[in-house]
Amino acid sequence: MNSIASDSTTFTNKQWVFPLLLPCLLYALATLLSSHLMVNGQPLVIYDLELAAITAVLVLFGYRAVSGLFLLAALTLLLRPEGDFYDLLCYMAAACISYFLYTKSTGWRSAASFGRIKLTLQRIIWLCICNAVLNTLMNEAVYLLTTSNAGFIVAFKQLFTAETLVRIQGMMNGCVTGIPLFYTLLRIICRPKYWLTCLRAMKVQFSQNVSLLQFTLWAATLIALMSCLNIPFQGGVIFTFYSLILIFPLMLWSSVRIGYVFTTPVWTVMMIMLAKNNANFIAQNDDFMLHQVVVSTAIFIFTLTIVIMGVLARFNALRFEQLLHMGLTDPMTNMPNLRALQADIKTSPDSIVCLIQVPEMELFSRRYGLHFRARYQKKLAAYLREKLNADEKVYYHAGFGLLLRLEQPNWGRLSILYKSANTFRYLHNNQQLGFRSGLGYCRATPFCNDVYRLIGKLGIVSGLSLVNGKPENLEAQSSRAIESHIVGRTDIRTVLQKTLDNDAFVLMAQPIVSTRGEERYHEILLRMLDEEGRFISPDRFLPVATEAGLAPDIDLWVIKNTLKNMQLHPERCFSINLAPVTVCRTSFVHDVQLLLTQFGVDPQRIIFEITEADALSDTEQSQRTVISLKSLGCRVAIDDFGTGFSSHARLRDVSADILKIDGSFIREITENELSHYIVESFCHVAKMKNMQVVAEYVENEKIQRCLESMNVEWLQGYHIGKPVPLLTLV
Repeated sequence: MNSIASDSTTFTNKQWVFPLLLPCLLYALATLLSSHLMVNGQPLVIYDLELAAITAVLVLFGYRAVSGLFLLAALTLLLRPEGDFYDLLCYMAAACISYFLYTKSTGWRSAASFGRIKLTLQRIIWLCICNAVLNTLMNEAVYLLTTSNAGFIVAFKQLFTAETLVRIQGMMNGCVTGIPLFYTLLRIICRPKYWLTCLRAMKVQFSQNVSLLQFTLWAATLIALMSCLNIPFQGGVIFTFYSLILIFPLMLWSSVRIGYVFTTPVWTVMMIMLAKNNANFIAQNDDFMLHQVVVSTAIFIFTLTIVIMGVLARFNALRFEQLLHMGLTDPMTNMPNLRALQADIKTSPDSIVCLIQVPEMELFSRRYGLHFRARYQKKLAAYLREKLNADEKVYYHAGFGLLLRLEQPNWGRLSILYKSANTFRYLHNNQQLGFRSGLGYCRATPFCNDVYRLIGKLGIVSGLSLVNGKPENLEAQSSRAIESHIVGRTDIRTVLQKTLDNDAFVLMAQPIVSTRGEERYHEILLRMLDEEGRFISPDRFLPVATEAGLAPDIDLWVIKNTLKNMQLHPERCFSINLAPVTVCRTSFVHDVQLLLTQFGVDPQRIIFEITEADALSDTEQSQRTVISLKSLGCRVAIDDFGTGFSSHARLRDVSADILKIDGSFIREITENELSHYIVESFCHVAKMKNMQVVAEYVENEKIQRCLESMNVEWLQGYHIGKPVPLLTLV
């Protein structure tokens, strides 16, 4: 209860007591700091902070300050001369009108702290220029009303004298520099912690742009010049307002490099000192007023320059920080990105970088969109941050996972992170989703200048981690072997595209011989040469072609070049293998039909070999492809039958002409009784379906005789005939 009461009292003080008392105290301080000079028996305003004090109170407290201004007016009327009361009324009226116009122009942002580029111009126009002009006009009106022998013409002429110009510029100088100073002072009184905010703002820009030596030289030069201006006039040029001109570039440098928050109060203090010692650097002779006008104008223009340049420098610094933040942050998740990781590992090269890969996220992102992936990554990152030290970070990964930078982790911590990633559950549409993750890690030292290469290599071991169920180190021997395999696949991919573009594949033909004396035919086999002219086996480049989406193009290339050979030798018969993705392409049959027509080949002399998985799958497109090829007149063979462990029931639904039994059964047919029985059963069912049987991998005469005893119609293998280039086929 005491705490609640204390908070309530503090709130009341801020809301009503401060606006009531602070205007009186601040106006007294402003009167003390302002400078006036008697010239020809008349007061000349050199630097006026009283208008700035009232305006600062209005900017911070708004119309809650009216009660304090009434109290100030009452005390002035009771305790000060009548002229001071009229001056105060002019200040208050000008400040209230200017503040009203200012709030209408800026709206709810009017009480924001000074130094904002969007408000600076409006504050200069309304709170400084408009303020000073209105106050001058009101003073002349009061003079006209309170002086019996003052006519309108006399008052009008006074508006265009040098004294009035100096006074207006003195008030504008006071408003430009004094309002921010008094505003800051009031905010510190109301909330003392605001001092720390200002101090941090000064420290940030100072530490970024200025060295201690530069600051020391700047301060020493400034103190020396100020000393020359504030000691009694000695007759040398250095002791005149010439030194004031030298101060301007120093303050401009400070405004740009050290910053607005520091430079503005320093310049205000300097203005107070210079105004108090005005007579020291401007001699009161016949040219005094001319020099005073020149100095006043120069100070006002340069005050505006210092303020505007300081605000622009602060604005540019903030924009640079924003751009830097944007460059180091992913816009969707607001997490540090790979550039941030690159910068961090350069400063901490001995750290460990981990990649947590979630492959299943690709499937769910396709269904729910990229925002699902981003939300999952943010939630997982927040979950993992609880297990990291203060100097460790989580980074966004454009793939399906996260990156971690750890400082000297042990195996126990890595295991905990791996387990945490795999036990994390994400709530989506009232469903708890959990995904299996792999964690690959390595030391960042070898990759300080190439984080993208590091991430690529970590992708290798994160996949291995997913299989092995534990964190995997890139530097382990097994990981290096996988990396070598990946490098080999990328090299094959490059050669593959180059070979396809240049029509440089090699077609081989292996004979398939009939056991019943029928005309033999050949299976077309595809070969590819590397850059050194060596053959690359199909089991190495065909999977790469499938992953790259090149398999259908390669199959059409094989068909086209086979038919081109058959155009010269129409009596030949060939079988051609088709990739799974080719069978599922809707335009494939139409492309085959066009090629058959182009080369005038009898479709009966073409056999398309489709693997068991394609022919027996339940996909409608593969079934339609088989039926369409047969309708063209081509024959269809089921290749590598038996590898999919298919049943006789599935074989019952196959609509094909030829059954090619996988060589793994044929090799052991004479040694393994079970293999003998399986092949025999395949042959029996195929004959019931009126399908011819081809046995692959017939490697010796013993196997040949065994197959002939089973009445297998066709034999293929090195014992029957080795592959030869198609162009050399007799």
